[in-house]
Amino acid sequence: MEKLVIAGACSVFGLSDIRASFAELGFDVSFVDAPFMAGIRIHEYPETEEITYTAELSENAIAVPLSEYWISYCKKHRCCRIAQKALECSRSKAFFYNHLEKSGFDFSEIYKDENSAEKALEKGKKIIVKPIGLHSGYGIEILDKSGKEKLSEYIKQAANIKNRTLRLMEIENTGVMLTEAVEGPEYSADCFYFRGRVSIVRICRKLITVINDKPCCAAYRLLSPEEIEYKRFESYLKNWTESVFEKSDISYAQYDFIDSSDGRVVPIDFASRVGGGISDLLIESGKNPYALSVSGISFSLPKNLCQFSYLPVVSGYVKNDDYPLRDGKKRVFKKRGDYVISNPSSVGSRMALTVSTEENEFTEETVSQLLLGKEFISPDKIK
Repeated sequence: MEKLVIAGACSVFGLSDIRASFAELGFDVSFVDAPFMAGIRIHEYPETEEITYTAELSENAIAVPLSEYWISYCKKHRCCRIAQKALECSRSKAFFYNHLEKSGFDFSEIYKDENSAEKALEKGKKIIVKPIGLHSGYGIEILDKSGKEKLSEYIKQAANIKNRTLRLMEIENTGVMLTEAVEGPEYSADCFYFRGRVSIVRICRKLITVINDKPCCAAYRLLSPEEIEYKRFESYLKNWTESVFEKSDISYAQYDFIDSSDGRVVPIDFASRVGGGISDLLIESGKNPYALSVSGISFSLPKNLCQFSYLPVVSGYVKNDDYPLRDGKKRVFKKRGDYVISNPSSVGSRMALTVSTEENEFTEETVSQLLLGKEFISPDKIK
């Protein structure tokens, strides 16, 4: 059997199922992750006995990257079966948007300079300031006309952003993009690409709220393949995925996209890995979509299963960790004495989460229940 390394294995669950699915395709799988991930519990089933923690792979290794660190490693060492254009799309939103335009897909308008962005704001459009090479919500700001005076400062901030996470992931900030903020519901999805076959891992509708000018994901609703909403996006995901990979590639793929108010379906982010922060949601589904998508097996998922994230709206120290959590599967990340920030755009900023079935649509009231302020957070260090 051909050997394959699943690199970034802490990002997924059910490793024995994933191993069995790859074995059906003729691969002997091993699991690795970076040393700084040792001891970190992204979810409740880390299966650490299956994972080897290492910063280096053997010279002849073939890797399937599941995280930003291993995308960086693959770009540097060329130890994966992923097309160069897919790796470049993973690390440059400008490259990805240019690829979308050249391939005939809808894409977000890019403003060539600050003056063009200011004119768009004056016309009533919202714009996004984003670092070109960073992932998730790092460094992203969203502005409308009322915040026009912040534009120059946000451009400077985005250009200069550096933090420990980016150093660990070996990600370089390569500049700033100014793009239209496409109006409409936002979604995220994972796919698996195997030598020309595209399988969808999952599609989620996101509840986005803006906190201190940063778009933050407050909740996910997992869509079932039987739903009309899911079926609407299948062909888009398959077409985008086929366009970035080559026939011999083996990789997962993650997307964020907007179902715009003018009828477009617009990708806003892509990476050749799996999406982060949803393991608890998928575990509660009772299925292992990561493994099932490798096998190419059709599967159903429960309807209306949601993950709600509790987010800080002020910076400071947690003084009260008795959060008003919804009924369901609960996890608390930030406890009394922990420091939290008022720009919670990354997974690590969540204070807690709940996974439960919610038949009602997301509303402004849903958002208000998930935002935690001065009742729970103090500006002073807790003794």
